[in-house]
Amino acid sequence: MSHRTEAENFTLRVGRQHASACGVAFVAAFGDTLSGDLARLQVRRRVRRAFPSMSPKSVDDLIEELLTP
Repeated sequence: MSHRTEAENFTLRVGRQHASACGVAFVAAFGDTLSGDLARLQVRRRVRRAFPSMSPKSVDDLIEELLTP
């Protein structure tokens, strides 16, 4: 499994966990709102911690690709 695929799976898993914890749909959790921005920030922090070798730009691109409705 490639490093990118591991990061993608992790990002999606963390995103689903966050949406579930908030009691909202996945798409609603990461919408273009202040709460969506905060949700993406929380996921970004967890991804950066789990994959420290990924550049901040790569993490941002991954989150944009996978979590932005």
